[in-house]
Amino acid sequence: RSGASAHPFLFLKPKKQSSKSNNNNKINVRGLILLDAQGFVDGTQMTLPDVFARWGVKVLKSVPLRQYANQISYYDPKTFATDDAVAIGRLHCVRDGWEDAMISFMKSGGFAPSEKVAQMDLPTLVLWGRQDKVLDGAEFANKFIEVLPNGKLEWIEECGHVPHLEQAEQTATVIDEFVQEQQEEVRGSMQKVLIGVGGAVAAIFGTAATQL
Repeated sequence: RSGASAHPFLFLKPKKQSSKSNNNNKINVRGLILLDAQGFVDGTQMTLPDVFARWGVKVLKSVPLRQYANQISYYDPKTFATDDAVAIGRLHCVRDGWEDAMISFMKSGGFAPSEKVAQMDLPTLVLWGRQDKVLDGAEFANKFIEVLPNGKLEWIEECGHVPHLEQAEQTATVIDEFVQEQQEEVRGSMQKVLIGVGGAVAAIFGTAATQL
């Protein structure tokens, strides 16, 4: 599982194995990948009046705010902070139901992920743009490594808040290496299981042979 910016809260306290609701297939979650992730800024947990929530939603979807967010998201805004990037960044804001969903979320007081980060006990790759102006890596990236039981930090140089866009090739390489490491661990575990099963089978046949 992977998540960027505010998305990782979806995977807090993941289960190592879970079942799909529609069939009997199993989903094995072997690790997590967090890209410039928001895991330590909690919501107010206070009920927000409807009028303020609606005003806040209008601000969130406004073009000026999105243009500002676009500018601070990149190390190289001249190349990446384009009008097209602003338009794409606002797509979710103009979808049916988004305003109502956001109003409901804001009135609820938001979510509080910080206390749950330590519960993510799977191998976790923390990827961070070195020049992130949205979430300062010096504070938040290092905090993830301090709190996560099994975390690994990789910095992406000359990169802001969105390494998968601004330094896509380098980000993909680091992710691929992490995935390969997890696959090697799985293969190693399977070999140990097979050796153990083989030894047990040999012992059973050996015992049976002595009784013939």
